[in-house]
Amino acid sequence: MVTGVLTALAVLVGAVAQSLSGIGFVLVCGPLLVAALGPDDGVRLAVVLSLVVNSAMLARTWRDAELRTALLLLAPAALATPLAARLLRSAPDRLAEGLAGASAVVAAAALAIGLRWRAARGRAGAVLAGIVSAVMNVAAGIGGPAIALYAGNADWPATAMRSTAQIYFVGLNVVALVSLGFPHVAGALLAGCVAALAVGLPLGAVVAQRVSEPAARRLTLSLAGVGGLVVLLRSIVSG
Repeated sequence: MVTGVLTALAVLVGAVAQSLSGIGFVLVCGPLLVAALGPDDGVRLAVVLSLVVNSAMLARTWRDAELRTALLLLAPAALATPLAARLLRSAPDRLAEGLAGASAVVAAAALAIGLRWRAARGRAGAVLAGIVSAVMNVAAGIGGPAIALYAGNADWPATAMRSTAQIYFVGLNVVALVSLGFPHVAGALLAGCVAALAVGLPLGAVVAQRVSEPAARRLTLSLAGVGGLVVLLRSIVSG
């Protein structure tokens, strides 16, 4: 019961963050799902829910998407995902949980400072971003920050992040599901997460009308950083 409530609450907060800032769904809730359900089912559930969110966003924005750019990122990510899944799923739970928390902290910090790296452009940058995104997605369900950093360094317009990136994420999460398998969770817990999504996404859209975009982004990244730090510290203390 407690696990179900905490899981739904994590999904609700992540969904609100996604609507507020356009990023952050799994960045916020992914480490918390790992803490609540363990690294295996936590990541699997994060991937399933991300696929729902990405598909919903793509349904609204697909006309602006650039398929070639999305595939440039997806090709290396799709190749890296099965290998990363095999390596990381054999890791001890404590190590996997710590990696999930650390991934959220590092990703939130990198996005907050707007990390710029000239080498992270072009084909080489796309390959690197895809591989890093794939590894983080399998480790913590957090595949977005590497792509967001690549997009920032490649000077993508906002429409590209709302459309082209969604093609990438849908493809990435399909490959991740095939590699990891579906989560072994109760139907009631899954229904609660879907309900939290259904409430959180429109709620975030309402709140976004009253909060500036920079403030929403700062709040999202702060929540992600704090949540990731809590999970990281828990993995250290539990050892």
